[in-house]
Amino acid sequence: MLGSDYPYSEFLPKRGDVIQIDDRAFVLGRRTDIALGITGSVRPALAALTQIVTPKSDDSFFKKVAKSRAHWNEGLDTRADLTRSKNKIHPPALARMISDLAAPDAIFVIDTGEVTLWCGNWIRQSGKQRILASFNNAAVGAALGQANGVQALDRTKQVIAACGDGGFTMLIGEFMSAVEHKLPVKVVVFNNAGWGLVHVEMEAVALPAFRGTSFPNMDFAAFARACGAEGFHARQPNELEPAIRRRLAAPGPAVLDVFIDPDELPSMPHIAFEQVWKFGIARVREALGAR
Repeated sequence: MLGSDYPYSEFLPKRGDVIQIDDRAFVLGRRTDIALGITGSVRPALAALTQIVTPKSDDSFFKKVAKSRAHWNEGLDTRADLTRSKNKIHPPALARMISDLAAPDAIFVIDTGEVTLWCGNWIRQSGKQRILASFNNAAVGAALGQANGVQALDRTKQVIAACGDGGFTMLIGEFMSAVEHKLPVKVVVFNNAGWGLVHVEMEAVALPAFRGTSFPNMDFAAFARACGAEGFHARQPNELEPAIRRRLAAPGPAVLDVFIDPDELPSMPHIAFEQVWKFGIARVREALGAR
């Protein structure tokens, strides 16, 4: 292992560098600065490092990070509280309840859009559970087909597809494939009657959400039943837990259509003051009917 005083340290990896390993590319320092970049497999690299570093007794940094993490978790728990509204289902509460009621080895397949942010922040993954999502690849509508593929590999696993209403509609024919092949995929639709993330992106540049980014949806539960599967609704907070439990208990494929609060804003990783200002302008324009 090489220290920062290594004479050729300028040739070592640094933040922003793309490292190619076999057929995969990795970007270093995506989340934090790098003082010294080392390329290697984690297990042997850490084993070699532990032989040459001196243990530290100063745990102030660990305590600082742990405190920040606890504060973040408290904020997530507050937003996931199902009782914070009497007549609205907030998306964080839906994602958290899906997580809490899922099987210990469930596989979550998450679509792209606001649903990615809801599930990424509020699903509490256990050690045996798995998450499949395209994330930055932004493959809207891919979750249902992916869930069918995962379920076909192991029909005994609990596979949960978390879809936005737009993404589910884009690839809705895949649900008929699940029915045809008797794949017991469990779909939950985060139904906010629009392209939620598109709304946020427009408002972030001071534009009101245009027509065409909101749409009338079919009755997704009725669609599931029309396909020969089971379909359920949840419109009020007190309906959510029993509906999730019935959907998970269904022997075959099933759809749970959940009407979520369309005005709930996701937790974005980075928010600049300029974005907040422009978002406020967009909301004023929407209120004045400037569509």
